[in-house]
Amino acid sequence: MWQFFVKGGVVMIPLGICSLTALTIIIERALFYYRANRWEEREIKLIKVYLGQGKIEEAKALTNGWNSALGRIAAVIVQHWGHSPERMEKAAEAAGYAELERFQRGLGVLDTIVTASPLLGLLGTVTGIIRSFGALSVVAQNQAERMSAGIAEALYTTAFGLAIAIPVLFCVNFFYRLAEKQAQKLTAEAEEIMAIIQQSPGEYHETTN
Repeated sequence: MWQFFVKGGVVMIPLGICSLTALTIIIERALFYYRANRWEEREIKLIKVYLGQGKIEEAKALTNGWNSALGRIAAVIVQHWGHSPERMEKAAEAAGYAELERFQRGLGVLDTIVTASPLLGLLGTVTGIIRSFGALSVVAQNQAERMSAGIAEALYTTAFGLAIAIPVLFCVNFFYRLAEKQAQKLTAEAEEIMAIIQQSPGEYHETTN
């Protein structure tokens, strides 16, 4: 592996950085989406029951210990209990955007790596060809060796750049689909929670101006 990097020339350094960065983000995002995909069915059902019965304190207590995307959005909605539907909707929307940013964190970097890696590979191709032609202009015993080193640099950097970009492209598209799917779930649940609050008896109507 070390010889592979050496033969690829100096362009392999930024390609190696791109590779390690992409791998780190992909692992972190995979673990994040795995945890986010585990929805707390008990908490979802329970908060709907509390809100439907107008039990604001119980709902607040539940959301305070509910550390998840939906839990944080529900906490914002419950905190705006008694306010106008428009204000509650804006607060929920702002919380939803914050959670969407959490889901898409790091994906922009992966997009950049997908674009940059083949370009860096192309740069290595150019530098390798330049080295090969440079070897042709030098009369020396190791001329063939220099030419082969330049060609190797061109091929290795191109191959490595594509080897980074192709799997990362699949991963980033998959992650975007997961984020979109989670956003749709959060939107549906948040809208249902707000609808329950607006129809709930007791405290909501007493505190509404």
